[in-house]
Amino acid sequence: MLFMKTKPDKLRVSLICGTVIGAVWAIPGLNLINCCCCAGVILGGVLAVYLYQQEFTEEMQPMESSDAVILGIMTGGVAAVSALVFNLLLMALFGDVAGEMARELAGSLIERLEESGSLPSEALDQLKEEFGRSVTQSRTFIGILADLFLNLIINPLFAMLGALIGFSMFKRKRIDNTQQPQA
Repeated sequence: MLFMKTKPDKLRVSLICGTVIGAVWAIPGLNLINCCCCAGVILGGVLAVYLYQQEFTEEMQPMESSDAVILGIMTGGVAAVSALVFNLLLMALFGDVAGEMARELAGSLIERLEESGSLPSEALDQLKEEFGRSVTQSRTFIGILADLFLNLIINPLFAMLGALIGFSMFKRKRIDNTQQPQA
């Protein structure tokens, strides 16, 4: 029986790719990538599988779909925590840049709705009030914990999806040496 080397460690790849996802998730402007079905998180899962696959040698057992699932979940968990750290760091250094961008965007959207007359003035007033309240609440301690909780659910799911996509893209075909060419 041939001795097979164990598979590479998933932690290093998860830390690298999770940190990249967390940066994409937290940096204002760049985080808009995630508006398209969490594309940044999915691509991070694909990247994690690609990097993990590069660490395999011929003597190792081949990568399995279960490895991709575990790698995606780990990467997504790291991404949730790193996004929180990046958000807090950016808020400490630059203030609430993301909140200001959101206020400006929502303000221009509400202005357009007001100009078009598509909503009654009472609804517009309520929309302004609710938006202001949600932005204010999102920057409280409870709001930050709620974001972390949601990210601990969303990021692992989408990173796992990306890892499974990456697995199907990058898996190496096994060569079956038991079949002999027929003469």
